[in-house]
Amino acid sequence: MNPYHQMASLYHINDANNKTNLFIYDTETHIEESKILETPELLDYNTCIAQLPDGELFCFGNSQLSGITLKISSDFQVQALPSGQPVSLSSAIYFNRSVYCFGGSNGKKALKLSERFDLDQNCWIKLTPMPRADDGCHLVIFKQIFLISRYRDSNLLLYSIENDSFNTIPYEFAERKRKILINAERLYLIECGNGKIYESGLGDEYTWKQIASSIIEFKFPSQAYCVYNKGGVYIANSSNKRYYKFDLHQKLMIEI
Repeated sequence: MNPYHQMASLYHINDANNKTNLFIYDTETHIEESKILETPELLDYNTCIAQLPDGELFCFGNSQLSGITLKISSDFQVQALPSGQPVSLSSAIYFNRSVYCFGGSNGKKALKLSERFDLDQNCWIKLTPMPRADDGCHLVIFKQIFLISRYRDSNLLLYSIENDSFNTIPYEFAERKRKILINAERLYLIECGNGKIYESGLGDEYTWKQIASSIIEFKFPSQAYCVYNKGGVYIANSSNKRYYKFDLHQKLMIEI
């Protein structure tokens, strides 16, 4: 099953007015609502979010570098979990009762962080470190493999869940640009900063071809969240609270 199916809402967080503000954008109704969460510490746009089953959210890290780790229920109740490494700008994704987290920053340098939070055992488990330190990565999953975009070089990473190992995939296009990855029957990659959009199959070749160039200039300094719904991929920019839709049929990006 495509990991974006059955997730019709986008979530992102900021700390406006010195409060933890959670924003929810419903891609079915195109209505945004916001909730102020009672969290032990402020969460902000440097907090990474993973969507869990049953409408729950997993939140990790913040600009204060406390390692705060929380689970937010579908009715917005906050549960504190064991803290992780002090980090901001990490990236997270849910798979099979665990949340996998990669990369991040300690405020001075990027990290090789690679860990998973076991939701059943309620604990962090260390994984093989990333080959190179990075932050502001973006993740998708297919065939029990994570594909991880890099910011600090042009390569992509494959992480095998079964073998707990990384492989590097050359990517011949832009360097030092944040790259959004999308799994929607095929793989799509959007280069932030120039809006170029590339497509690849789900085989082992990972041959990318440019299919579109957005008229929107993307400048995502940290997190970007995606959901796939009704032939389109909806994207939330955590830093400026804007929403976009990439129409997979027309190969067109619009701001909504």
